[in-house]
Amino acid sequence: MTAPPADPGAIIPPVPGFLFVRHGESTDNARKIRSGGDADPMLTETGTRQAREVARRLEQGLRRRIDGLALIASPLRRTRETARIIAVELGLDPERTEVWEDFRERRLGEWNGLPVDEASQRLIRSGAPPPGGEAVEVFRARVMKAAREASLLAREDRHPLVVSSRGVGWILGWPDMPNATVFTWPPPP
Repeated sequence: MTAPPADPGAIIPPVPGFLFVRHGESTDNARKIRSGGDADPMLTETGTRQAREVARRLEQGLRRRIDGLALIASPLRRTRETARIIAVELGLDPERTEVWEDFRERRLGEWNGLPVDEASQRLIRSGAPPPGGEAVEVFRARVMKAAREASLLAREDRHPLVVSSRGVGWILGWPDMPNATVFTWPPPP
């Protein structure tokens, strides 16, 4: 599956559903090393710029719906920083961002800090959780639970926008999403 379109105007989510944004580039992304939900790097200058750019694209695509936006982030610094920048750029109160533990990236234990290529090969081949990390089945179950809960907000006339990480995007159906990418959940058929 290829990356989703970057124009949020073309990807307004169905009800129930939500918009998903992958955080801007983190220091570990720039170093091309694995960074799971038990690692907490900050955004780079590039990541900060990417967050501002995605906020501008969202503003163009969402127009009148910004007032009802329910901004949700995982507890990781890189996602909270991205959400804060988006909130400020959209004229929203960043303090109203909800932090949801279940949108946290998969915990990678001893695989944090490994080169992305090496860690990816181990993850794919083994099927077992990384030492000190989280089993993919547990990760999938908590992310899907959070996705169902976030999509229910749309029924309350709110427009959820979830800011999280690549692994969460993978569970939600977008395996190859670059930093600061926007897509809808559920994915279009």
